[in-house]
Formats: sequence, structure tokens, C-alpha cells
Amino acid sequence: MTKSLRTFSGRLLLVGCGNMAGAMLDRWLAAGLDPARVAIVDPFASPREGISQFASLADWKAAGGSADWIMLGMKPQQLGEVAAELAPAATGEVHLLSILAGVSLADLAQRFPGAKAQVRILPNLAARIGAGVSAVASAGAADDAVIAALLEPLGTVVPLADDAAMDLVTAFTGSGPAFVFRLIEAYAAAGERLGLSADDALKLAVATFGGATALLADSDEKPGALVVQVASKGGTTQAGLDVLDEGGQLAALFTGVLRAARDRGRELADIARGDA
Repeated sequence: MTKSLRTFSGRLLLVGCGNMAGAMLDRWLAAGLDPARVAIVDPFASPREGISQFASLADWKAAGGSADWIMLGMKPQQLGEVAAELAPAATGEVHLLSILAGVSLADLAQRFPGAKAQVRILPNLAARIGAGVSAVASAGAADDAVIAALLEPLGTVVPLADDAAMDLVTAFTGSGPAFVFRLIEAYAAAGERLGLSADDALKLAVATFGGATALLADSDEKPGALVVQVASKGGTTQAGLDVLDEGGQLAALFTGVLRAARDRGRELADIARGDA
């Protein structure tokens, strides 16, 4: 059941409203967030009924804009430019939220020293349907109850003691849906190459992955225990598993995938700081 945001009494500004920030906003609106309490600064964002939208921070400020909850959702490379304009408005009781890859709490504190709290959130796209994962860490006098109220409609919330692991979390859960989509795409393509129609292959792949993950989520068992329940010695499943498991290639592949995504997050942090 969708958690309600009907009692949210703050004023929320989204600086950047692309795919991820837009997914979060749409879920919040579905959870009862009053559109009149939201403003967006993004010249390319899709219009949303009842929400004031501005092409620039200067336009927002000229219209008398103010907010006590500000979320950064633009490209990390734009942090310096945005902070120079926004920091004077992010003071007093303002909570500064960020979904920017690679931008640490220390970076946010340096750029927005007057904010009451800096909050780093790593969501993923499944937030759009309330099935996402959001890792969160904060610095300063954060209002944890309101932060929880904002994140709970998006799906599972994982509070972290600090943001030391956030680059890996970005790769693991933030980028993770794209890796899963690619796996499903490849699985369907393999079925098509072996004789299924493209439509049937994709339909069967989506249902197979969806059913397997739903079963795992509903079970107290580890993935390996469920593998044993599907596979029998010398059977068809085991024949396929032998290919997947050969030489530890699958684990090695995903280690490389996550390492590349994590390291890119660190590179983006350097760019945001002006170190690269």
C-alpha cells in the first residue's frame, strides 16, 4: 500500500527532474503530495499539473521562490554552477537532498554549509512503482521522520551510518536495474536465436525473471537453496548451470561490471569537485 504524503507540509524544490528525479516525484504525487508544494527548475522536464516549473534558478528566485526541502537531481558535473546560485537559498531550516552519483556528504557540506542537513540518497528507477531501493545517509540535524516519510513510498529504505559505501551502492542498486534489464534482454535474445519468436521470448523472459525474484523475495531461503529445488542431478537445469558456473565466469563478470560502475562514480565525484 502506498504510504501517504498528504500531511507533508514542506516546500519542495527539485533542481533537475530527469528520469530518476521524475520517477521519485511521480511516486510522491501518487502518494498524495500536494503539487502546489513543489517547484521544478529544469528547462527540459515534462510538465506536471499543478507544479510550478522554471527554466533556471534565476527565474525561480525572481518569482519569489523559496523551499525548505531542496533536491539536487541534475548532472553531477553541474554541481559547482548550481551551488554558486543555490547555496544562499539553502540556509536556516533547509534540508539539502542529493541523488547525484559520486557527490559525497562532505562535498555537499562544503558547497551548502548553511543547510540544516545534507542528505545523500541513492534510489533506483523501480521507485516509479514503489518497488525501488533507496540507500540514505545524512549529515547535520536531519529530520529523520520526514526523510523516512518521503522515501517509504518509493520502496525499500536502507539507512547507512555514513556514505563511505555509496559509490558501490550507486553501482549495485542505482545502476542495478539497467544490468537486470540487459540480462533479460540477452536471455530473450538467446531464446529467439534458438527458435522462439521475439515476442514470445521477451514475454517468457520477463515472466521467468519476475517470478523468480518474487519467489525469492517471499522466501526465507537463500538463492542457492532455491537453485537446488529447481535443478536435479544430470537434468536440463544442471546442464545450463554448468555453463553459467564454469570457471567462476559469472561472478567474475558481475564483479567487473560493478567495479566499472563504482569507479565511474568516483570519477564523476572528482569532476564535480573540479579535481578532474
